[in-house]
Amino acid sequence: MDISRIRVNKVRLRKDLEDLGKFGEEPDGGILRPALSDADLKAREWFKGRMRDAGLQVREDTVANIIGRLEPASGAQGAPCIATGSHIDAVLHGGKFDGAAGLCCSLEAMRAIQGSGIPIPCPLELIVFTDEEGGHYAGTFGSRAMFDLLVENEIYKSKGAGRPFMAKSLERMGKDPAQYTKAVRSPSEFRAFLELHIEQGPVLDSLGIPVGVVEGIVAIDRHLIEVEGKAGHAGTTPMRLRDDALVKAAGIVTAVNRTVRFLGPEIVGTIGEMKVHPGAFNIIPGKVEMTLDLRSMKKSLLKAARGKIREILRSIPGARLETALSKNGSKMDPRIMGLIEESCRQRGVSWKRMGSGAGHDAMTFPTRGIPTGMVFIPCKEGKSHCPDESIRWKDATIGAQILADAIMRIGFNTGTKSTSGKVRAH
Repeated sequence: MDISRIRVNKVRLRKDLEDLGKFGEEPDGGILRPALSDADLKAREWFKGRMRDAGLQVREDTVANIIGRLEPASGAQGAPCIATGSHIDAVLHGGKFDGAAGLCCSLEAMRAIQGSGIPIPCPLELIVFTDEEGGHYAGTFGSRAMFDLLVENEIYKSKGAGRPFMAKSLERMGKDPAQYTKAVRSPSEFRAFLELHIEQGPVLDSLGIPVGVVEGIVAIDRHLIEVEGKAGHAGTTPMRLRDDALVKAAGIVTAVNRTVRFLGPEIVGTIGEMKVHPGAFNIIPGKVEMTLDLRSMKKSLLKAARGKIREILRSIPGARLETALSKNGSKMDPRIMGLIEESCRQRGVSWKRMGSGAGHDAMTFPTRGIPTGMVFIPCKEGKSHCPDESIRWKDATIGAQILADAIMRIGFNTGTKSTSGKVRAH
């Protein structure tokens, strides 16, 4: 097998990325494309068309995951597939390349593989996962649903009052939420899973290295915090008689920050969302809803943080915590890491082994024993989840090329495992 015959088309890839970035585009260059919103649904339909144009057989499961499939010409139909993919949905006012880069590079990899004339050794799948960002309740919804890992009644829960829940969004699409379990697949259907993603941090960009080979993904806990107070008139209620939910919430925010910092540099914690009720300038806040995100490669640190934060909340009347999701950290498959590195070596591309401080759908597959790998490409200055999120077209092209090569190396089980995680130069 002559891997060098696989050549991605940088012009076609750039056009896909630019076109996808128009769905939900905001004046400042950011994206407003929450999962299953009008903008997301339009982007999904556009991407389905691009998948069909590339010769993929496209279907949508009961939780709205989009699955495009290429079958081998002969001999391996029905065999376990090599899958790749990412997500189209975006955080509120986020960037154009989080998720989108992975999908467009995966599609271009599929086209390059077909254009090489090398017969594919097994079925290939390109998957667009639903609500990776957790716009409804918790993140990586589509990949967790695919492997029966949803929290009980999750599709009927939301992040807070007035927020959409997944069942309602599925109904809006004409789907029956009661059928969500039909999206569950057996791990035996998968030979491997690969995801390309922007790094969402500054390491690769600062070093001038175009490829990151991910070793593992952090464990993530997501909690919902609710603080009850007593609403009242902002002008007539004396300060000493107030039960201000926002004042209590502010104390929780600072206490959580101190607690996580005390536990050391290997854990981070963020309260990034807050909703104040009733939310009027002349009414004392009666209730506050917040989200808490805790991340670490060490589950012991997450457990310690949970315990200390629960102690904080027990000391504040009207405060309570609900765990929305607890995701174990995931290690990438050493063999696949080696094949990615072999692909870099053969193309003269430098790389660096690294961890991921962000969660991805790729973290779901190892929990079901499916060999998994991740390829990072740089984002300029490490900026992500913001309108300034940007990439270099050259890096996207390199990433798509390495992804295509790695898919075929996995398929033919060729290449040698790298024995070092050091940076390799051109």
